[in-house]
Amino acid sequence: MELIEAYRLIDKYLEPQVEPLGFSKVKSEDDAASYYKGEKGLFRFKYEKENNTLLLECAYDDKGASTEYETISKSLFNLADADERDCRSASNEFAYELEQLFKTNKKKDLNKIKMPKAVSRSKAKNGVISYDVDSLANRFGTLYPEYKDAIKQNISDYGEFLPETFFQEVGTAKVIDVIKNGSEQERKKLFKMLGDVYEDGTNEVQDVIDVTILGEMKNDPEMMAVADKYMTEYMAGPVHEINKITAKNNRLTKKLANPPAYKPKKKSANILQNALNQQQ
Repeated sequence: MELIEAYRLIDKYLEPQVEPLGFSKVKSEDDAASYYKGEKGLFRFKYEKENNTLLLECAYDDKGASTEYETISKSLFNLADADERDCRSASNEFAYELEQLFKTNKKKDLNKIKMPKAVSRSKAKNGVISYDVDSLANRFGTLYPEYKDAIKQNISDYGEFLPETFFQEVGTAKVIDVIKNGSEQERKKLFKMLGDVYEDGTNEVQDVIDVTILGEMKNDPEMMAVADKYMTEYMAGPVHEINKITAKNNRLTKKLANPPAYKPKKKSANILQNALNQQQ
């Protein structure tokens, strides 16, 4: 295969793949490479005959003939034996590397993302169904409407509501602030919501409340005194046990603070029960 034909075929498959990234092919007097340019930078690919290699090189600043390119990838390419399939494979490899470098995720319209649905209160109280983490998100967003966008952003980022991530990054700080600085009415509303969800909730949602949210009190005497004033007896016992653990700095607290990487669509373990078992 002639070099000019190889470049033509690679361009044929590469151009539609880099168009969404904002790049288009540009003419150049340098026939030794194929050049592309966009608002985010520029790149070129070229063939090195001496070692049968295709190079992909990128730069963020266009300085004309003085542009300094950085090699992003090298791949074997035997021009003498190459066919259209090899050219397509090379273009796919280039497109993958370029996407990692230049792709920017479009911000989703949060108005189009629905808040998680809450389980019916009557059904939860009657034992027909238990409150789940979506119910917690819904109730939290109802109590604190200013956090609805953060809940929706969590869903946008992960495809579903991840309670540990949301509360570790955003929600728990609000709870701790209310416990420390809130009025009696604010504290009462907070613990009423948490208590309702906890009492008729799944093991998972109880773990989130025990560990991820209220476990952040870390057995602070003043915060624990506030919590004791409003917590139900059913919730108070586990919360106290968890705070005895989170107040320490040991292997278990590190594990609670750094849970395993998220794996979608798998039921989470009962963190509370595991933590208590390890203390026995």
